[in-house]
Amino acid sequence: MLNVPRLRVLYEVAKAGSLTGAAKELNYTPSAVSQQLALLQKETNARLVERHRRGVRLTESGRQLVRHAAAVLAELRTAEAALDAVARGEGGRMRLGSFPTANATLMPRAVAAFQADRPVVELDLVELDSDEGLAQVAEHQLDIALVYEFPMTPMALAPDLEVLPLVVDPLHIMLPSDHPMAGKGSIGLAELSGERWIQGVRHGSTIQVLPQACRAAGFEPGIVFRTDDQMAVRGLVAAGLGVALVPWLALSTVPPGVVVRPLDEPNLTRAVSAALPSPARRLPAAVAMVESLRAVCAQLGTPPGRGSGRGR
Repeated sequence: MLNVPRLRVLYEVAKAGSLTGAAKELNYTPSAVSQQLALLQKETNARLVERHRRGVRLTESGRQLVRHAAAVLAELRTAEAALDAVARGEGGRMRLGSFPTANATLMPRAVAAFQADRPVVELDLVELDSDEGLAQVAEHQLDIALVYEFPMTPMALAPDLEVLPLVVDPLHIMLPSDHPMAGKGSIGLAELSGERWIQGVRHGSTIQVLPQACRAAGFEPGIVFRTDDQMAVRGLVAAGLGVALVPWLALSTVPPGVVVRPLDEPNLTRAVSAALPSPARRLPAAVAMVESLRAVCAQLGTPPGRGSGRGR
């Protein structure tokens, strides 16, 4: 393997046409330049320069090597610039994971704001649930993930992970528009004891959130359908096949034929956060993404109080 610093010495000698000129450019002494050239000629087993009255000139071997050295040095300069851009959070590639209900409003707006400020950063976006997001950040497969937790299902964090809070996201109840309780201002969970339920999760740690909350309210929920597809949840409710929980963050995607009402259930409020690696291996671009996420959360405002109605 050729020594890159010595290739640069040869390149500067070719540019300057003399050892003295190259030494000045490199901040070396002429003798140090001469020594580096001698070592490079030994490495290549080729005569690269020859002296003449006004300095030195390249041999054919020297000209061939300088041509390649110029390309190598240009690539290294490009690599240095790319690393510098990554260090400033203005270049490179960032991998972001986000759960489905955050993809309704929060994630798209934050990504749009981020890319407006940092258009050169490449983004890889992947949809996954909160548990998968935490696991993939811990396994270095993601640089940042949107995650959430409920009071009854706290997150289990790997030692080198940190979660930065974004927003408190209360769950609401989604009803068919002709439901007898569609006109109420807010609804207690116990009032829904006889309902059929569409559960918008079918695996992971949060699958027990609905059953635990209903049991605490004094009944076992009649779950007739489980799906991770939030569009399917909305369609089933609109068709009158059951009721479902819906996060405040996802209310903008509620379709016609459905009414949403607040729930008087403190435990059915989730904390949404950004999960990142420890600061030592955290991308500056990921920190900038957190800033974009927080700015969007501020724009979305504060969730409505539990006692006020909200319909769609």
